[in-house]
Amino acid sequence: MQSDLVSSRTVLSLKKQSIMPKQSLDLTPLHCYNFFSPPEELYQHNRSITVCIDYMEIENAKFLTCIDTTVRYRSCIPVQNLKTDPVFEALDKIFRRYNKAGFQVKTIKCEWAFIPLTDDMLDNMGATIDPTAAGDHKPTAEQNNRTLKERVRVLLAQLPYKVVPKVITECLGR
Repeated sequence: MQSDLVSSRTVLSLKKQSIMPKQSLDLTPLHCYNFFSPPEELYQHNRSITVCIDYMEIENAKFLTCIDTTVRYRSCIPVQNLKTDPVFEALDKIFRRYNKAGFQVKTIKCEWAFIPLTDDMLDNMGATIDPTAAGDHKPTAEQNNRTLKERVRVLLAQLPYKVVPKVITECLGR
């Protein structure tokens, strides 16, 4: 009886039954998931935050970087040039992220290069600017730049290409 059962099955059907069913791959980017909800204490004590902003350049791609001093959320937005309009648009994107999360940016610590943006920020965003002394740098912003540069350069080194277009560098910087 057993021999009839075994002979009636083909090898192909035996192989299909012996493997586990394949699961479909979920290709949703990680930033689309909400892994956890932040504790309420985080919002109670840190509603108004201070951010440090700076410029950064990686492989001829220019970025505006931002890190806040409480939650330590890093932002890196590619800008075409360092003139007022693209930088203001990048800052607007960053501030919208904070506002969407329930935080309000009160103070911006930056270098003197950001002073031309002062009037627009005070009028539109309600933030005050705390510039550094001439020739001085914000250590939090500089450390953020070093960390982001290191991460992007590691990703660039892992790519199988010798020359990488500026567009790919900008995508890796985000």
